[in-house]
Amino acid sequence: MLAQSEPDKICIRLETKFFHIDTHQPFVVVDSKGEAFSGILSEQATTHLILIKNTSEHYIPHNDVISIEETGITFLRSLRGDLDLGLDFAQSNAQKNLTLDGDLIYQATKHVFSINLSSTFTSQEQTENTRETTLKAEYFNQLRKSNWYAGSISNFLSSSEQQIYLRSTLGGALAVRPIYTNKTVLSFIGGIAYTVESDENNTDSTASKNSIDTAEAIQFSTFRFDSTTFETTAWVYPSLTSLGRVRTTLNQDIYYKFYKNFYIRISFYDNYDNRPVVGAPSNNLGATTTLGWSFRQLK
Repeated sequence: MLAQSEPDKICIRLETKFFHIDTHQPFVVVDSKGEAFSGILSEQATTHLILIKNTSEHYIPHNDVISIEETGITFLRSLRGDLDLGLDFAQSNAQKNLTLDGDLIYQATKHVFSINLSSTFTSQEQTENTRETTLKAEYFNQLRKSNWYAGSISNFLSSSEQQIYLRSTLGGALAVRPIYTNKTVLSFIGGIAYTVESDENNTDSTASKNSIDTAEAIQFSTFRFDSTTFETTAWVYPSLTSLGRVRTTLNQDIYYKFYKNFYIRISFYDNYDNRPVVGAPSNNLGATTTLGWSFRQLK
C-alpha cells in the first residue's frame, strides 16, 4: 500500500548528531520527491549528505530523506510483513471471536507490491457461526521520477453476514502521493475494475452479478510518538453498468508498538453496499483488537 507505514518499517530520521553511517547491508532510501535508491550507505556528519553506492553513486541531503528501509539483494530478502492474532471469549453465551490479520510487502526502487489478509470468525450458542474474510492486493510502478504510480488492484470478500460467498474485484489504477514525509503519507487512487459476485445458496440479489465499476481510494497514514501509527483506507466503487449501485469499504487501524517488533492493533472496518442480497444488511461493520508481530524475511 502506498500509504502504508507498517510497524516493521525501519525509518531512520537523520540528525546532525550522527557521526557517520556505514553499512554492508543494502537499503532503499526514499527522498521527498518519492524517488527511491538502493545500495549500501555511507555518510559523514560534516557533509550532511548520504551516499548510496550501487552500480552508480547518489548523494541525498539529510533534509530530503524521507525513509531508509533495510532490504536485500534477492526477492525473498526484500520481503517484510506482520501477523496479528486476536481471541475473545464470553462465558455467559459461549461466544468466541477469532481474528487473524497478515500483511506482506515488497519494496523496490520503482515497484511496490502489498497483500493483506483479514479474517474474523465468530461462534455463539444457539446461533449460526459467522465469518468475514477479505484479501486485498496492490501492485504499483513509479512513473519516471515523480509521485505518480500506475498498477493493478484486487479485492476479494467473503461474508456470511452479507450472504456473499465470494466477491472478486480486479482492475487497473493510477495513484499519486501529494503528501509524503517521514511522518505522514497521503495517497489518492483512481481506476476501473471488473467485479464478479457469487452469493450464498438460496439467496436473491437486487444487483447484477457482473459489473464494471470505477474505483477510488484515499489512503492516509501518520506516525506519532515514536510508537504509534494511525492508518485509514477508504474505497468507493460506483458501478458503471449497474447505475446507482455504490459499494464502499473503510478500514481504520491504530498500531501501538510496546516491545521491539511486537505491537497491539485496534481495527475498525465497515463494508457497505446500497443494493445488498435480499434480507442481508447494507452495512457489515466491526471492531477488533489483536496482538501482532512484525518481521523481515532474511533467508
